Amino acid sequence: MPATVSHPHHPTGRLAARSDPILIQGCLDGEKESWEELVNRYGRLVYSVARRFGLAEADAQDVFQNVFVIVYRKLAGVRDRKRLAAWLIRTTQRECYRLGARVAARAAGEQDLAHVEGPAQDQVAVWERRVLVRVALRRLGGRCEQLLTALFLAPGCPNYETLAQEMGMKIGSIGPTRARCFQKLEQILKELGFKDQDSPKDVSRPSPPPSAR
Repeated sequence: MPATVSHPHHPTGRLAARSDPILIQGCLDGEKESWEELVNRYGRLVYSVARRFGLAEADAQDVFQNVFVIVYRKLAGVRDRKRLAAWLIRTTQRECYRLGARVAARAAGEQDLAHVEGPAQDQVAVWERRVLVRVALRRLGGRCEQLLTALFLAPGCPNYETLAQEMGMKIGSIGPTRARCFQKLEQILKELGFKDQDSPKDVSRPSPPPSAR
């Protein structure tokens, strides 16, 4: 592994569609592309957890580096490879507390972490679900990825007439296509370890107008 890990960018191409267990095995087999894809896929999550702890940018970068050093060394020991996001979140939390302890020790001569508040457990669960949904969307690919991203993840309310024109679809076909894409997405999410009680449809977005169903 390189001495430093660069901040992630949005992954593209073949590797972005691979499941976490396959990606992890590629890393363990020494594939450089697999390691880069893992960092690209989860680097933003790690960095955002560190920032939510209230860490300064430089400290968050230190946590980012430390976490991926730990990942590189301990990836083989991950028990549930379908829940890599959850393992990364826990690892990042521990590193944030360790860094907080060192900062507190320097500032006050004691390891008092009472002032260091991590994100609530339900917020951590939300982060994990969001990561899994985006990974599943990349695996889905094609028109389904484009349609569901535009309907549920893009900022603002979707304009169905504009969306239909951009995608070369009839506005009346958006609803049926969306339903088929959701079925495929839910199957991928199950493979990724998405809990049955969760639903990718929980993302706040209004239903399409009757003409788009």
